[in-house]
Amino acid sequence: MKNNILNLTLSLIMLFSFTACKKKTIEKGINGTWELRYVAGGQIAGADPNYKKGNGDIYIFNNQNFERYSKGKVIQSGTFVITTERKDINNNQANSAITFSTSTEKYYTNLTGDKLTIFIGVIAADGVEVTYERL
Repeated sequence: MKNNILNLTLSLIMLFSFTACKKKTIEKGINGTWELRYVAGGQIAGADPNYKKGNGDIYIFNNQNFERYSKGKVIQSGTFVITTERKDINNNQANSAITFSTSTEKYYTNLTGDKLTIFIGVIAADGVEVTYERL
């Protein structure tokens, strides 16, 4: 009986440690400066969905703080929480979700290397998919 309790306790400690490390890894991965490169959905017909370097639509993530810039001016700032979550969305798969202190909504994201995609709803329901590149 004591061995079962000991094994269960050790298993729970390992599970909580793994979960905490995974969250810190994701937050560390998102830290940095990101600039908009592509928008899918919600666009004006004929508008180019690609954005060039220097367009000024930037997110800066630093630990649990963020700032969003447009044309050199801060338009949003606060804190954020990012969690590991998998979800199929817009023929892609999100690998995390982010919640900003400035919104009650949770946005699914896909963070892979130097590419960050934020899914704001579903394109088929007037949602938008925005992709940022790490600077």
